[in-house]
Amino acid sequence: MNGLILLLATTTMNEVNQKATVENQSNSFYDFFSVKLEWSGIDVHVGWLLVILLASLAMALKYVGPWIRKRKWSTNKVEIAFPNLFKMEICPDHETARVAYQAWVEIRTRKVGLRFDPDHDVIAEVYDSWYQLFQVLRDLTKTIGVRHLKECEETQKLVTVLIRVMNEGLRPHLTQWQAKYRRWWEAALKNSEYEEMTPQDIQRLYPQYGELVEDLKSLNSDFVEFAKALRALADGGEDQ
Repeated sequence: MNGLILLLATTTMNEVNQKATVENQSNSFYDFFSVKLEWSGIDVHVGWLLVILLASLAMALKYVGPWIRKRKWSTNKVEIAFPNLFKMEICPDHETARVAYQAWVEIRTRKVGLRFDPDHDVIAEVYDSWYQLFQVLRDLTKTIGVRHLKECEETQKLVTVLIRVMNEGLRPHLTQWQAKYRRWWEAALKNSEYEEMTPQDIQRLYPQYGELVEDLKSLNSDFVEFAKALRALADGGEDQ
């Protein structure tokens, strides 16, 4: 009987020791992957394994995220052209689409992106709008990060397009017509003979009115079509 009791006691002690060993091993494993913070009597345990996983996820989002966005946008090529200047294809990524969208908004909300109406539009106001567009598009190109511009050929193409549109699209017309027309226009507004006339009727008196308006309408039409291409680019080429 005593032997049986001794055997049971020994077995029980062995089980307790084994359980304690497992718990100690578990605690050691937990301690290895955790940080204990004590503040104002509060114990906070943060698992090292969780920290490592979160850090890995953050790194993945930082470096893989841009690649995923680029893959998402770089699916369709868009042909973008400006008559008598250039024609090229651009496969937009997210940044290229952003710049294209902002350029589209600026053009479509200004007179340069609307067809000239001689019965309602005033040429001097059209030129004011064109000048403002110069400044806006120039500032827009400055918003592109240097690193992205260096690494992305498609964004480089779009920047080249915008600069050429300003320098080779708008500038020649303004150089030819704006200064001499404005000089005539300012003098005409001071002429008492025209006091009862509307601005639209006054501008028709400009000696080269027909030639100026023909050139202006042609340029407006070019910008209307250019704006459509920018919108397609902003949409990632979905309509192509």
